[in-house]
Amino acid sequence: MNFWKNFSKQNNLIAAHRGVRSVRAENTMSAFKEAIKRGADFLELDVGFSKDGVAIIIHDDTLERTSDVKEHSEFVKPYRVVDYTLEELSKLDFSSWFLESDPFGSIKDGRVSKKELEDEGVQRILTLKEALEFVKEHSFAVNIEIKDMRGTPFDKTAVRKVIEVINEVGDIEDLILISSFNHDYIKEASVLAPNITRAALQEDNHPDDLINHLRSINAHGYHPELKITDREQIKALNNAGFFVNVYTVNDENEKKRLFKEGVKASFSDFV
Repeated sequence: MNFWKNFSKQNNLIAAHRGVRSVRAENTMSAFKEAIKRGADFLELDVGFSKDGVAIIIHDDTLERTSDVKEHSEFVKPYRVVDYTLEELSKLDFSSWFLESDPFGSIKDGRVSKKELEDEGVQRILTLKEALEFVKEHSFAVNIEIKDMRGTPFDKTAVRKVIEVINEVGDIEDLILISSFNHDYIKEASVLAPNITRAALQEDNHPDDLINHLRSINAHGYHPELKITDREQIKALNNAGFFVNVYTVNDENEKKRLFKEGVKASFSDFV
């Protein structure tokens, strides 16, 4: 478990959630470059799959929120990501929506200029390979969240395909932290890539007998949603040898409180 050796400090770490998505379109190369520029400790990105089985960087199951898919007649509702090939997905604009919607009010507040974003040009969908080649070039650590692919053709192959890309890029195992809400994926990753650090993502409610559950899936850590995180739980997890990273923490006072309580990293939209 060498992921944490990337950092000079062992806690108070900030992970750029889908890149620095408060000032850039999420999960784009622009967002990742800006996160590094602004001093994030590591990146967080989401991995799904195209129809032809290519690991791609996207959060949602559908394309409508973060692309201009509705402007392309060859795409039809419900615009599921897995219904389109990489070649088809590469036609889409994954950044102009941010300019139009300004989801964090960052353009309105002057935290980023519209001209600056326009000058960067249209952002296209990234493959996992492209993203990992980027982090390798910069020797920058990254948390890969493998999306839960149940109900798609890729449920049984998602973890293997991600590991194959990591191996193809080469010499980056120590830069990688793998996480997923599908805890079966974490256990599978422990078999396919035992040297890569792994964590279980969780929202709404904790698994029963949490610590033994984490041991049973061979996780090294736990990534709970902010609203279900508490001081005693963090202490118990740390005492049992598990690191705790919390999402999504955008309030500075919350970050300080969590770090004081023993959280190693906070995932934030602001860096």
